[in-house]
Amino acid sequence: MNFKAIFAALAVAASIPASADVIYTNNFESNANGFSGAGALTATQGYSQLGFGQQMLRNGATGNPAAASVLSLNFASAINAPTLKLSFGAIDSWDANNGYGPDYFNIRVDGKELYKQNFDTFGNSASDAHLTFLNHSHLGFYGWEDQAYEMSFTLDNLAAGTHSIEFFASGAVWQGDTDESWAIDNISLTGERAAPPADIPEPVSGALLLGGLGAMALARRRRRA
Repeated sequence: MNFKAIFAALAVAASIPASADVIYTNNFESNANGFSGAGALTATQGYSQLGFGQQMLRNGATGNPAAASVLSLNFASAINAPTLKLSFGAIDSWDANNGYGPDYFNIRVDGKELYKQNFDTFGNSASDAHLTFLNHSHLGFYGWEDQAYEMSFTLDNLAAGTHSIEFFASGAVWQGDTDESWAIDNISLTGERAAPPADIPEPVSGALLLGGLGAMALARRRRRA
């Protein structure tokens, strides 16, 4: 028996990272489960051409900061290397620094700022490491031009227990309502669970495999004696 080859194979297997689990996902086609606070499901209008489906979660709350749409989560075990992805729409008259802005979209995780970006539907599309630009045109709603993006974020590890992710607008002259609003769709949170669910048996550990190989080697020596 080639034990060196077996040990090498075990070492390679141990180095392969676990595949990411889907922790939460919602395309808002039927519900907004997990969300509370401001916002409501609405038809996507022109955003449907950009992968937004037929419904999305839209928030036109006023104020600075405006009331948030809040995703509440509760994990039985810690989540390692979590990734948050979503589709984002800046709807109607978002203003950069043209005298009516700035208008910011914000994300907070457990009260800590994750993201803050100033969007301008009258000017150039926003650009940063978290954004993939999709479209800048009139996509329906009140009458101004709109923007669409894909967003992606790598979060800090999330401990077992409750967590909140807040999505909200802000700005000294943020108007909200029918003048400017935002929407999200296709939201997902993926990551690696620190422990498998209780109803799924754990895979055979490397220690058990090595112990079995040792027993096989001892039995082989005895047969030769």
